[in-house]
Amino acid sequence: MEKLNYILKQAKIIDPRSKHNGKIRDVLIEGNKITKISKKINFKKQFIEIKKDNLHISPGFFDLNTRIGEPGNEYKEDKESGSNSLKNGGYTGFVYMPSTNPPIQSSSDINFIKSLFEKNILDVFPTGCITKNMKGLEITEMNDMKKAGAITFTDDLNSIDNPKVMSIALEYSKLFKNPIFIFPFEKKLCVDGQINEGKISTLLGIKGIPNISEEIRVNRDIELAKYYDGRLHFSAISSFKSLQLINKAKENRTHVSSDIPAYQLILNDEMISEFDSNLKVLPPIRNKINQKKLIQLIKKGMIDAISSNHHPVELEKKKCSFKNSEFGMIGLETSFSIINTVLKNVIELDKLIELISINPKKILNIECPKIEENETANLTLFDPEKKWVYKNSDIKSKSKNSPFINYKFTGKTLGIINNGLHYLSD
Repeated sequence: MEKLNYILKQAKIIDPRSKHNGKIRDVLIEGNKITKISKKINFKKQFIEIKKDNLHISPGFFDLNTRIGEPGNEYKEDKESGSNSLKNGGYTGFVYMPSTNPPIQSSSDINFIKSLFEKNILDVFPTGCITKNMKGLEITEMNDMKKAGAITFTDDLNSIDNPKVMSIALEYSKLFKNPIFIFPFEKKLCVDGQINEGKISTLLGIKGIPNISEEIRVNRDIELAKYYDGRLHFSAISSFKSLQLINKAKENRTHVSSDIPAYQLILNDEMISEFDSNLKVLPPIRNKINQKKLIQLIKKGMIDAISSNHHPVELEKKKCSFKNSEFGMIGLETSFSIINTVLKNVIELDKLIELISINPKKILNIECPKIEENETANLTLFDPEKKWVYKNSDIKSKSKNSPFINYKFTGKTLGIINNGLHYLSD
């Protein structure tokens, strides 16, 4: 297939590593390479011109926490709907979580996920389970999966109870030079917990999930990582105190990092008063005080990355009583808009891009091309000032479990360019 050429007209470049950062330029892409960046480009060969009002471009967004149903859970999300959600959210690459049916736990499983996205605009980075069937008991054949192309290992939302199993996984992380992903959650402290434990859970008469159920596991796993000199990434952190523990561990040169879900910056547990099951998520939405503290940590540069925590759930498991509904919220198509809406007057735009694009790749030692001549064209197109209302008809995901329907955002993704291909949103 003949490679296409593109000219992005008068695009504002947002890349803190680029000498063009903050400048408005024409950008020429030939195939999958940026070949010229200039105030004005005249190009004699055939090309596709992309011209948008207030066009901004950045290194392609990258998500650390995407759940797509294949194999086995295609009724929640399949490759096509998941891909459309990723593209619509401005992502060019993502981590494929292993919580499928059956789970991804062998080299052939890894090869299957890679084959799904061959010659695709999206870069897929499959993960394998740490333990067989994510039961937390017996380690999988991690070495075989790594050789097949697993970027790292995780049991997703199944926290590993047994510290001996965790220690073995941490020993593997040293060999693979990448952190294992852990969701810290002490289930015994929140049996039947539904929402954040606090004033709201008491008022509503709902069993709570206390911050300490996360913090106690963060503390344990930091100590294990320190003792075994392992590499550890905490997925979907929600508690301010957890992040304090993680930052202190970094100061002591322990190999740890973390991400927070975008929704933690814009939602709080007071919003659950009407029992919208789309607000039932893991980790739970915390209180306003915790939310403000997370934003302050971002302002201080003390949070590594922001993820979508994309968790599609079919309608039947959400359109029921709050207690019986499943945990989960889709997030790929709203994450940038949430982050931009909340943080646009808190941090500079290039710092925001670090959180959603550059830093997530750093965590996994994935190359993130700069927006410079002779670099690979891996780009997200967006308008940080565009005001828009998220409608049900905007959702590309097969599942519709979002609490943001009819929410007014500032900032919208416009498309992506990657692997010589392009996608422009509606």
